[in-house]
Amino acid sequence: MYLLGPFALMDQAGVSLAPKSQKAQALLAMLALARRGARSRAWLRDKLWSDRSEEQASASLRQALMEIRKSLGLARDLVQADKVTVWLDLQQIELDIDQTSPSSDAHDQLLEGIDIRDPEFEDWLSLERQNWQIRRQAERPVSTRQPQERLPASSGRIDPLRVRRHEYPGPDLLVRDTGLDPRGLAAAPPRPVLMRLQPPQVIGLGDKGRIVALQLQNLLTRSLSETLGIGVADLSFEGSSPAGMETDPSPARVLPITARIRLTFEGDAVLAQAVLRRRSDGAHVWSGEQVANRFAIRCGSMSELHPIITRIVDQVGQYLLSPWVEDPACAGADLLHAIDSIFRLSRQDLERAERLLARCVAQAPSGAAYAWLAFIRTFQIGQRFNIADTQMMEEARALSHWALELDATNPVSLALVGHVHSFLFADYDRATNLFEKAIHLNPAQPLGWDLYAMLHCFTGQPSKAVAMSRWVSQLAAHSRYKYYFDTTRCISAALAGDHAAAIAAGEEALLERPQFNSVLRYLASSHAHANHLEQAEKYLMRLQVIEPDLSISAMRESRYPILGTDGGQLLIEGLVKAGIREQ
Repeated sequence: MYLLGPFALMDQAGVSLAPKSQKAQALLAMLALARRGARSRAWLRDKLWSDRSEEQASASLRQALMEIRKSLGLARDLVQADKVTVWLDLQQIELDIDQTSPSSDAHDQLLEGIDIRDPEFEDWLSLERQNWQIRRQAERPVSTRQPQERLPASSGRIDPLRVRRHEYPGPDLLVRDTGLDPRGLAAAPPRPVLMRLQPPQVIGLGDKGRIVALQLQNLLTRSLSETLGIGVADLSFEGSSPAGMETDPSPARVLPITARIRLTFEGDAVLAQAVLRRRSDGAHVWSGEQVANRFAIRCGSMSELHPIITRIVDQVGQYLLSPWVEDPACAGADLLHAIDSIFRLSRQDLERAERLLARCVAQAPSGAAYAWLAFIRTFQIGQRFNIADTQMMEEARALSHWALELDATNPVSLALVGHVHSFLFADYDRATNLFEKAIHLNPAQPLGWDLYAMLHCFTGQPSKAVAMSRWVSQLAAHSRYKYYFDTTRCISAALAGDHAAAIAAGEEALLERPQFNSVLRYLASSHAHANHLEQAEKYLMRLQVIEPDLSISAMRESRYPILGTDGGQLLIEGLVKAGIREQ
């Protein structure tokens, strides 16, 4: 099956078996690109016939399957279906994308020329094309990077509120035991934060260059809002003069820094530069740059420019967490400090994050606060801080429900809830839909790609996870939480059997978080597989200090989803070789 360029399906003699209609061809392609080659009938109906009733869509799907079987002839058993699922036998088929190096110079487009004219299908195809482009980029040699620039860490001094756990039924029913009047909190919400973006500058490529710049500016606007929870005023659409910028009649607190992007089109390259400056005197605060391929940009692929977006967002986030921010009680401060505590990964930090998020919900309920609360449950269970009992699982489900009820369009919330559904409930179809929606809404959000990579680890597809995690390592090369993304790179490489890559990524992550037990597990296993038994024993001893009751049976009891895959068996074999006990 040829998916790069125009769709084609041929037998070994070179005879075409492709159905004539584009929807039937699209159906085959969607199965070929799916996990295990399978998709539910409901999913296929929603993607190919979203504008029809369920009855009409079901009839159209049956007709497309009949057309496919007719075109396959004697090879009709290639596609099977029951009342719920349709699947393609991947053992009987070769895909060109599996035999084309993503790092090659070919520029064939995935499913070139296919025109279904269904918005749901177009969204799916756009995401798959971006996935392929990212696989190309991820396998290219990574250029030498400058050392990460860091601002001083936040002191994080927030008076903790005593909040009852297990009581997050919804924003109107939140029960708190704080000693404060909740009506007072609601009556005096914290001041919102507003950041201003200067109009982008463009050198070269004329109108097309200006369109690219505005698209990038729009992505930056959304990323700042979705990730940091701050408002953004994009001055590209206003006639404000620099003098007028200092007039602030709104109740929002305007940040004393502004951001500006400049794009330079020269030869075969595009140079994206970003700068943060003080509003008062224009003094330089931070700058960064990213080089992209001009041909890819002209063809509509913006992904090579996305790392500059994540760098700007990360720098603004570090500024907001810094001790010299004038008003730490501003809106979003609790959320940002909670997120920072979550990624410190200790039991105490997770409890602190939960208190801060509960205060967020009490003051101004948001989908993001509920999503992060649900995400905490995956850490508590995954790090074996808490037992995955019925109550905790139901909490996670309820928190996820409220996150989407309040905001179903925030890519960060969608990704967090997707991880809850994949890690805790093994609901991979639901999680896949949430991840795909999150990435479609904001492809520059590294957390969505990272957690989607983990889903592929859970479902036994570590090679896809490796490609995604490599892309995340480029997208978030300067992130404050790079060690967390390095952990996914370590896990996916270990599950794929690339123990050298797993060791390199894991030891890099461990420099920042030396007590992170997830990394220690994979380092012990990968060193054992590489016959570095002394190193494996050293990491196992460090792991047992954190988890003194750790055993293979204890890991199974914690419902760790990876253990049921081939890669999970590799993990177990390595841990046993390192010396972990079975019981």
